[in-house]
Amino acid sequence: MIGLRVTLGAVAVLVAVAGCSSTETQTPSGGQTASSSSGGSSGAKPGPVPTGTPTSDPGPGPAACSGAAGELYALTSKSIALEDVPLCRYKGEVLLIVNGASDCGYTPQYAPLQAMYVKYKAQGFDVLAFPSKSFNQERGTEKEVSEFCTKEYGITFPLFQIGWVVDRPAQGEPIRAEYKWLMAQPGMDSPVAWNFEKFLIGRDGKVAKRFLTAVEPDSKEVTDAIEAELAKPR
Repeated sequence: MIGLRVTLGAVAVLVAVAGCSSTETQTPSGGQTASSSSGGSSGAKPGPVPTGTPTSDPGPGPAACSGAAGELYALTSKSIALEDVPLCRYKGEVLLIVNGASDCGYTPQYAPLQAMYVKYKAQGFDVLAFPSKSFNQERGTEKEVSEFCTKEYGITFPLFQIGWVVDRPAQGEPIRAEYKWLMAQPGMDSPVAWNFEKFLIGRDGKVAKRFLTAVEPDSKEVTDAIEAELAKPR
C-alpha cells in the first residue's frame, strides 16, 4: 500500500507600521527648507495596495552589460536582497533616483513614486530608491525596509541596499558610490540635505534635474521634466 502524507505549512503575516516623530528642519542650498512633520506632507497614508514584482527585481536590461568609465552605468549596486545589480541594465532609461527612509514625514512620497513608476514604466522609466540612515529615519535591516515598503506602499520599483548619502568619514560613513557619482556631476556638488531628494537622469545618462525633498514626485514640475526626457530618443 502506498501512503500519502500532506504537510501544511504555517503562514505568517507580517505587518509593518510606519511612524514618524521627527521635527528636524534641513535647509538645502538655494534657500528652500525641507522639514519633516508627523503625518507627512501628503496627509493620511494611502489604503492597502496590491503587491507586485518583488523589490529585488534587478531591472529591465540584459544580465551582462557594461558602462564606460565615469558613467553611472559603470557602477554595480546591491539590491535590497543584497544581490549585485549592474546599473548598466538601466542604460537608455529615464531614471528618478531617490534616497528613501521608512520613518520620515515624507515617507508617504513612496505612494506617488510607485504610481508614477506604473504610469511611465512602459515608456522606459524607472525609480531607483536608495534607503539611507544618513538622517536617522531608516529601519535597521534591508529585510525590514523591504517588508515595510511592500506592505505599506505596494512598491514594485527597485530598492537597493541601505547606505549613506552624505559623506561622514569621521563616523565611518563613506558616501555610497551612486551618490558620490551624483555629487560629482556638474552643478550637483551640494550635499543631500534630507530624505527624498530626487535626481532625474536622462536617457543619455546625465543628470537632467534635481528636486528637493518638499517637491512632490507627482507635481507638475517633476512630471513635466520626466515627460520631456521620455520624449527624447534612446
